Amino acid sequence: MKVLLLNASPKNNGATQEILNIVRSLLPSDVNSELICLGDVNITFCLGDKACYDTRKCVISDDMEALIDKIDEAEVLVIAAPSYWGDVPGHFKAFIDRCTAYSDTKPNPAHRALKSGKKCYGIALRTGNRPAECEHIIETINHWCGHMGIDMADSVYFCGIEGTADIARVADSIRKKAAEWFS
Repeated sequence: MKVLLLNASPKNNGATQEILNIVRSLLPSDVNSELICLGDVNITFCLGDKACYDTRKCVISDDMEALIDKIDEAEVLVIAAPSYWGDVPGHFKAFIDRCTAYSDTKPNPAHRALKSGKKCYGIALRTGNRPAECEHIIETINHWCGHMGIDMADSVYFCGIEGTADIARVADSIRKKAAEWFS
């Protein structure tokens, strides 16, 4: 099995990355995994030119095509996103916008479809204690999955995460979820 863990934060050393590190450490030994932080990937903002509607390829030359190839190779995705002002980080939004060429959004019915049978697990976190913001992030991941032909299998979220030090108090919950997802 091939698992791609996607850190939707611009930071590769924060709480979001630490959650994914825990999940990754619990993957069975026969699982091939890769962890990518969107902050480390060169993805330019969508131009809105709609050229991909006809060509099924974006006119921008950056790391997006290589990232889509990695998503296509994976059987399972784990996407973790922190809350930035009650929404997903800009890096993640730019990624979502750039997926138009690969999605089922109209008027692009002949899109480059990903291999079928993929599933995704979503993780959201925020500093405050309002669950609605985390639920919104999970719904954003779910919405993206729907347009990409990926089954959103499950999700979990954590409130009150100020930084990596706070991960210790939710580590058992992370481990429990990872065991459910990958047992």
